[in-house]
Amino acid sequence: MKNAKISLSFTKFTDAAFLTQGDHIFQNMTGNVYFPDPVPTLADIKIAIDAYSDALTNAKGLGTVPVAIKNQTREALEQLLFQLGMFVMFVANGNETILITSGYTLTKPREPSYITSLGNVTLENGVSSGQLISSVKAQKAIKSYLHQIAAELPTENTVWQSFACSRSKYVFTNLVPGKQYWIRLAAVASNGQTAYSTVASQFVQ
Repeated sequence: MKNAKISLSFTKFTDAAFLTQGDHIFQNMTGNVYFPDPVPTLADIKIAIDAYSDALTNAKGLGTVPVAIKNQTREALEQLLFQLGMFVMFVANGNETILITSGYTLTKPREPSYITSLGNVTLENGVSSGQLISSVKAQKAIKSYLHQIAAELPTENTVWQSFACSRSKYVFTNLVPGKQYWIRLAAVASNGQTAYSTVASQFVQ
């Protein structure tokens, strides 16, 4: 199981929400037995919060200088909270219970993605002679595709000619007009899972 982590990005917060989040972290870290000597100090965090709060109030008139000061004080507070968050993660060492007490937001663990059945591969002739277009329904879990083609009826010993592609659609070119080809797709997920489509066949125009 992967260690729990906290979010150290505050860009999603509006100015007012960021002030609330900063104060929430400060309140949770104050007297926290897990972090008796935080770095940077809570005194420095409090000074930065107060400066940002005052600048936010002064910037309500949207004057150029007050807004610039507000942006500067926000950036300064973000940097301090980032440094404090790094300290929190170092001390907690992946312990979710300890991380929660800090007031920071825990990041959601990324769920593994799996490929469902690729189903049937769709074939159609291209706009030019000697082309075949293969496609399957795209899936988010798929990292890459192999569009595979055979010039004879496939058997278990068939060596497929493969064309790697990041898309679920591919155009085979330089095929022999009037000849029948067999095509299938292989898909690879980020977790290494591999899945195959059914085999489809079509004559080339």
